[in-house]
Amino acid sequence: MFSRRIFIALAAVAALVAPAAAQSFPITLENSYGTVTIPAQPKRVVSVGWHEQDFLYALGVAPVGVTNWFGEYPYATWPWAEAARKSLGAEPSVVEADPTNLEWVLAQNPDLIVAIYLPMDSGLYAELSKIAPVITTPAGFDDWGVPWQVELRYIDQAVWGSTERSDAIVADIASRVAAARAAYPEIEGKTASNVYYEAPNFTAWSSKDLGTRFLTDLGMVFPADLDAKSDPDNRITIGPENFAMLDLDAVVLPIEGGDANGKKTIEAMPLFKSSRMAKEGRAIWLDDPEGIAYAAMSWQTPLSLEYLLDALPPALAAAVDGDPTTVPHVPAP
Repeated sequence: MFSRRIFIALAAVAALVAPAAAQSFPITLENSYGTVTIPAQPKRVVSVGWHEQDFLYALGVAPVGVTNWFGEYPYATWPWAEAARKSLGAEPSVVEADPTNLEWVLAQNPDLIVAIYLPMDSGLYAELSKIAPVITTPAGFDDWGVPWQVELRYIDQAVWGSTERSDAIVADIASRVAAARAAYPEIEGKTASNVYYEAPNFTAWSSKDLGTRFLTDLGMVFPADLDAKSDPDNRITIGPENFAMLDLDAVVLPIEGGDANGKKTIEAMPLFKSSRMAKEGRAIWLDDPEGIAYAAMSWQTPLSLEYLLDALPPALAAAVDGDPTTVPHVPAP
């Protein structure tokens, strides 16, 4: 059902802004490495970033090449974005992420390269720029920390020369967020985080992380003591001896692709068994067999947010009540 609503919403956005065709080219944009000029409306867009195809589909652009971050879906398109891809007739060439394959990029004959959500340095930026204009992390933002709204508007300017389409999408999702906050006021002000486990340590993500921003946009709070421990890549490594720092009002535990072994490993830990997460039912396991909930929380795109805004707020409400009999559940779509 969520994919049908995405299709309807995108159609409405397209109708709203249809009279505003490509504007203001050439256009010059600032990024972390200086400025880039896009001389004319792009016709062959390649995404080497790990989630940018969703942004392009949302804006009504069919890329000729995209990157597969993870998952095994055709055209590197997860279910939440499939209706948008099909509506555009997009059948892009696909390359695996990390490292960026320069030969593949060149073979796509692009006139714009979208490279925002990926490991980037000045050397890679220079090599990509020899092929076509490159848009990467906008000026003033850290790598991996660009809010999806900023990223969407930035890409909109690059492909359409304006922010009319992106402004409409941002407004629509903002109304959905407001509706979720109104429906679940009990999560307002409660502490929350996404927590991963890779032996021997746990990992949370700073307040700049897109998944964390999703939780705070819903009115939840990310603890300042955790934020103070973040690395430049927004990662916060917590050893088992500091597990209490992660024992919050609600804890989202992404388990990739229904990784039962990973879940069982955590549940068997004495430190987990004695935590509020276990005793008061505050753990939210993203353990659907297809890994869609896990992926949506990682992607944080205009299209994946549609699913998340339906699925996660009820689970957060069940977690923060402290009642172990109300088991938080995130349904697969």
